[in-house]
Amino acid sequence: MCSEVARDESAMEVKVQSPNVRYTPDFIESLYKYQTTEVHKNGGHQVVAIPRETNYTFRTARRVPRVGVMLAGWGGNNGSTVTAAVLANKLGLSWQTKEGTQSANYYGSMTQATTVLLGNGIDGDTVHVPLKSLVPMVEPNDIIIDGTIRSLICLQLHCLLVVCISIFT
Repeated sequence: MCSEVARDESAMEVKVQSPNVRYTPDFIESLYKYQTTEVHKNGGHQVVAIPRETNYTFRTARRVPRVGVMLAGWGGNNGSTVTAAVLANKLGLSWQTKEGTQSANYYGSMTQATTVLLGNGIDGDTVHVPLKSLVPMVEPNDIIIDGTIRSLICLQLHCLLVVCISIFT
C-alpha cells in the first residue's frame, strides 16, 4: 500500500459525514464522547473499575477572522524571523542559490506544511490531508504585523547602560 497526499492543498476542504458532526453556514459543531475509567482500591486486594463518560460539544467558527500580531520589538530573533517569513511569502520572493532558484515557502510550519493521516481510500491506500484543511485556519499571508520601534530603542539603551555599568564598576 502506498501513501497518498492530496495535491491541491489550497482548495481542499475536508467534510466529515457523521451523525456527530453538523455543519451550518457559520459553525462546525462536533459531539465527542470522552470515555475513561475511574479506579477505586478497596482494602489492599480489591480494585473496582467504573467506566465514566463525559459528553463534549466542540463548536468552531467557519469564518476566519482577521489576525494581527503586535510585536513589542523587532530586535530579537523571533520577531524579525516571523516578520521576514510572512513578508517573503506575501511578496512571493525568490533568490538564486547554487542549487537553483529558491522561493519563499512555509515548509516547517506546523499548520501549513503538516499532513494528517485521514484514513484509507477505497483501494486501501492511506490518505493524508493538510492539517489546515481540517478546520478553518488563518492564512499566514493574511496576518497583519505591527509594533513599535520604541521598544527596540529601549532595549538597545538598556543594553548600553548594562555595558557602561559593567565597564565603570
